[in-house]
Amino acid sequence: MRRRLATTALAAVTALAGTLLAAAPAQAETCEAGVDCETDLTFEVTAGPLQITVPDDATLSSGPPGGYASGQIGDVLVEDLRAESGVGWVTSVSSSDFTTGTGVGAGETITSDNVYYCSGIADTTGTGTFTPGQVGPCTAPPPPAGVALDAAVTAYSHGTDGSGNNTATWDPLVTVSIPLQSVAGTFTGTITHSVN
Repeated sequence: MRRRLATTALAAVTALAGTLLAAAPAQAETCEAGVDCETDLTFEVTAGPLQITVPDDATLSSGPPGGYASGQIGDVLVEDLRAESGVGWVTSVSSSDFTTGTGVGAGETITSDNVYYCSGIADTTGTGTFTPGQVGPCTAPPPPAGVALDAAVTAYSHGTDGSGNNTATWDPLVTVSIPLQSVAGTFTGTITHSVN
């Protein structure tokens, strides 16, 4: 019985010693006095996503038929956390039509070709070339600043000449040119950003 316990205890000690040896770092070579002894180190630089953050909602100024509704909608933030070199990104923006009431009656729809977008200059971090889709100045109308959103346009882009992480933040001005036939009411629509 004692021999079995001794054997079990020896096996446990041997296993523990093996674990400790495996966990210990490899030893550098032994160097004599006056000779440099070197230890190699490694670490990993982690990568993240390419992502965009936009405001949930915003309210533009009021305007009459034949006038304008406009306002800055809040910060749009692009974060390129991929930690790569030689890759860029492009942020696109588009607009839906704006409607009030049922959206089918006369004057209840303002089409997206009456919606104008102006990015202006972004606050940026990181290396590489950042290019606004619309340099500005993004000033209140008249006339509407920026470009009409009857089709998707570039809001901002980053070239392939940088490396590592980068960010861009801008507060775009959106202007709606209100047609003369528009009826009174609260018009609602959606501005959509995407980054690739």
